[in-house]
Amino acid sequence: MQFKNSRHKRRFMGVIKPMDQKDKTQMAVAFLLTATKALWDRSRICMINNKILVHRIHLNHTSEEVYVLYCAAKDIAFGTTLISVSDLVDEELLSKELYLLIFTALEIKRFGVGIVIPSPQEKK
Repeated sequence: MQFKNSRHKRRFMGVIKPMDQKDKTQMAVAFLLTATKALWDRSRICMINNKILVHRIHLNHTSEEVYVLYCAAKDIAFGTTLISVSDLVDEELLSKELYLLIFTALEIKRFGVGIVIPSPQEKK
């Protein structure tokens, strides 16, 4: 799975356009925070100088899905362990969809945004 749905892809592509796409951490964070409209609505106000300031995002009265995506984004941004490896493999804690979104973000963090956006050479 690359994106949650076409809306996720559109949001992500729009958000990263002005950003430094070589910044793998910011690309991975943007991928997770744009997965749902609810999460992006709370995150967009924390984007300053084309960087998402994750530490400024405040969540309240939110869904479990939004919270898990936010925690994963925070873990990627700061190296924290809000979500453990055992959480990732526990089918009762994490849906397959969330698992795949988090692992796509981890691939972006490791290999770059080209994992989800083909380079111009690949489009030909």
